[in-house]
Amino acid sequence: MRDLIKNQLKQVVYADLSHYDETTGVFTIPKYAKPKYDVGKMYIVQIPNELVGNTHSVLATNWNNNTAPQSAYLKIYVSKFVGKMIYVDSVAFNMQTRSETSFIWSGYLPTEQITQLEAI
Repeated sequence: MRDLIKNQLKQVVYADLSHYDETTGVFTIPKYAKPKYDVGKMYIVQIPNELVGNTHSVLATNWNNNTAPQSAYLKIYVSKFVGKMIYVDSVAFNMQTRSETSFIWSGYLPTEQITQLEAI
């Protein structure tokens, strides 16, 4: 039975087998917790492609004076919260070289649509 479970888990593309105990055959699934953002802290985040450069999105027109970030990866500084939105000062971030680029952007981002990659 344990071999069957192990083989099935290996077939899953995004399986995280670090929580599988070989000796007991028990797979523990940790509770999901939404990423937390704190005012005054910095994070590296990924934003959805539909928001990148889209100055006609609802986010751009209603929240950000028709501006939009120009990169899918941003290094952000959280300035304030307004409901589920955070106001950020950001710089575009190159994930391959792990370096900042020259593009700076400030505006609101929806916490439920961005993916926190790293807390700095």
